[in-house]
Amino acid sequence: MREKILVIRAENGEIIESNIIDGSIEDIVKKYATIALNEWDPSYSDFIVMKDKYEVKLKLPLTREQFERFSKFSLRREEGFAVFDVPLYVISFDNVWVEGDYLDRKIYLIATYVDDKVKRDLEVIARENTSPRRETRRITLEISEEELAELEELEGPRRPKRKRR
Repeated sequence: MREKILVIRAENGEIIESNIIDGSIEDIVKKYATIALNEWDPSYSDFIVMKDKYEVKLKLPLTREQFERFSKFSLRREEGFAVFDVPLYVISFDNVWVEGDYLDRKIYLIATYVDDKVKRDLEVIARENTSPRRETRRITLEISEEELAELEELEGPRRPKRKRR
């Protein structure tokens, strides 16, 4: 079945591509998995395609078109909102393990297109999940006392902190 599909490519915390494509989500996932597979370096990282759901809340009332588009996604009512779960796929093809934590560097995030607000939310998720800052926060620098002394020599003497009165 043809529908609007959002395709986001994120690398190192940046959105490289964000497009809305008409087609079947399954066919589009296969197409982008093939593209990612051609870029994947098997000696360096894993290749993973994960299927998940993304919960969307839209303020009621829905238009007839919205109801028809989203009723197939477990549409339900919750306190003035229409709530439903759209399928979401993540294709990870450049990733690394750091101190027991799995970090994606390059991904395709593919989901049913809902609206521009949900598109922006998914772009933020893709950006955050590939952010190098996320990786560097988990790395602990260990240096010996000799290395520390060398660094202090290069920086010069430190001024003592002044006491507040």
